[in-house]
Amino acid sequence: MLSNFTPQDISCASHLTKLTWGDEMALTNDSLKNVLYEAMVRYYYRSESFSLKMTDEEGMQGFLLAAPLSERDNSQSWLKQSLQHFECEEQDLVYDYLRYLSYNGQKVRALANPEDLLLCLFLSMKSGVGSKLLHNVEAIAQKKGVKKLYLWADATCDYEYYRKRGYSEAAHFTNNIMPQLGAQETWIYSKELKE
Repeated sequence: MLSNFTPQDISCASHLTKLTWGDEMALTNDSLKNVLYEAMVRYYYRSESFSLKMTDEEGMQGFLLAAPLSERDNSQSWLKQSLQHFECEEQDLVYDYLRYLSYNGQKVRALANPEDLLLCLFLSMKSGVGSKLLHNVEAIAQKKGVKKLYLWADATCDYEYYRKRGYSEAAHFTNNIMPQLGAQETWIYSKELKE
């Protein structure tokens, strides 16, 4: 079933995000991993209007968090409170990761207009779920008068997926913000929506 993503979905989405990207960094502290991936979901959940989830009898099978580029992150107070019991080095790691995400977002903002839509975080656990989410977010954006969609994808993403769905490369850069991840080749893709 397709429906809007709500704040009540953050916990489940965080779990799926951890399952998908949890091995990206060598973290031994599972509690820190939980905070890191919840922070990622909270960082990107900016607009209920453009964010969708797909569920079935087994639970959430995917989600796509999208927002106009004018929308900003509101996760900082949650993050500060969630990190207060961790060591300084662990806190720094999470903040560095969010700086990594922010850097990529800044690169998109340099190309886009404030009224364009950013596809922020996209995850699918079952075949076909991602296509349905993407198609529906594009349809919502078109109805709301959005002219162009943007996203960034690094080596952990299936960037060929976007090319097959009409997205074209707008830029390519290397993100060196986070030494723990190493140099991350990153692509920005865009798609114009037809009227």
